[in-house]
Amino acid sequence: MIEPPNVPPTGPGRPVEPNACANVITAISARLDGEPHPLTAVEVHRHVAGCVACERFATRADRVADRSRELRAAPAPDLAPSILAAVTEDGLARTRRRTLELRWLIGLAGSVQLAFAIPALAGAVSTDPHVGRDLGALQLALGVGLVLAAWQPQRSAGVLPIAMVVAVAAMAGAALDVASGVATVGAELTHLAEVVGVLALLALRRRVHSDAPSLRAALAPS
Repeated sequence: MIEPPNVPPTGPGRPVEPNACANVITAISARLDGEPHPLTAVEVHRHVAGCVACERFATRADRVADRSRELRAAPAPDLAPSILAAVTEDGLARTRRRTLELRWLIGLAGSVQLAFAIPALAGAVSTDPHVGRDLGALQLALGVGLVLAAWQPQRSAGVLPIAMVVAVAAMAGAALDVASGVATVGAELTHLAEVVGVLALLALRRRVHSDAPSLRAALAPS
C-alpha cells in the first residue's frame, strides 16, 4: 500500500474541493487493487495532470504495481525432483542399514550353531556318541542354512521353514526337560541363538517379499 503524500497538492488546475486529493489517492489505490471507485479514470487523470503531489503518488504506485507483477510472473524453481530424490535416497539408506543389521544377526546365529556342531560331531557333548553326532548334524545343517541366508538373503524363504521347525522343536524339548528336571535353564540357553536367528530370518524374508525393489537396491554394492 502506497502511503498518501504529505505534501499538499499544488499546480495549475488544482480542484477547489478539500477532499479532492484524498479521493483521487483512494481511487488510484482502488484501481491497483482491482476494486471499484466512484471516480472515473478520466477524472483521476485530469486531477493528476494538475496536481504535483498526486502525480508523484500515482508514479510511485505504478512502479510498485509493475514490480509486483514482475515478482508474480517470475517462475519459481521446481524443487519436487530434488526433494523426491533426497527422500528416496534417505529411505534407501535406511533399508540398506536395516537389511545389513538383519544379515549380520542371522550370520552370527548361524556361526553360533556351527560352533556348537563341531564338539557335538566329535562326540564331546553327549555321553552317547551316536546321539551327539545326530545332534551335531542337525546343528550343522541349521548353521549352514542361516549363514547361507545371511550371505544370499533371497534364499531366506527356503531356509525359514526348516529353521522354524528346528527352533520350535528345540524350544519345546528344552521346556519339557527343564520342567521334568532333566536339564537346567542355563543349559538350555544355547537354544536362544536358534530363536534369534529364526526371528531375524523371518524379518528378512518379509522385507524381501514386501519391498523387493528397495531391497535389491540395498543389496547392490555401494
